[in-house]
Amino acid sequence: MKQIIIIFLLIFINSAAFSHSQLTEILPEDNVTYNEVPPQIEMKFKSEVKLVKIDLIRVDIKEKIKLDSSLLKNKSTNYSIPMPKLDAGIYRFEWRALSPDGHIIKGKSDFEVK
Repeated sequence: MKQIIIIFLLIFINSAAFSHSQLTEILPEDNVTYNEVPPQIEMKFKSEVKLVKIDLIRVDIKEKIKLDSSLLKNKSTNYSIPMPKLDAGIYRFEWRALSPDGHIIKGKSDFEVK
């Protein structure tokens, strides 16, 4: 019985340690309209990830906006990306990250600036 418990604990601990990380918070929030542009893009993950790609697109005119990608080389649970000056429009922030188990996770946040 003791061996079964030990084996179960080892399996459980390993699967929890190597699971995909989850995005727990993002700003700008998805499907929100802002009267003022947020000062930065904020991302918080459940565990350490390595951002591998970030894109900001003005959807209504199909324009890609340059972001500071210098932080893409670092692993972290929290990322803060300076927001460039944005005009009124509809935007999409897309991201990809490498989770601790080696899998790619990705997401997006659509928002509008009035």
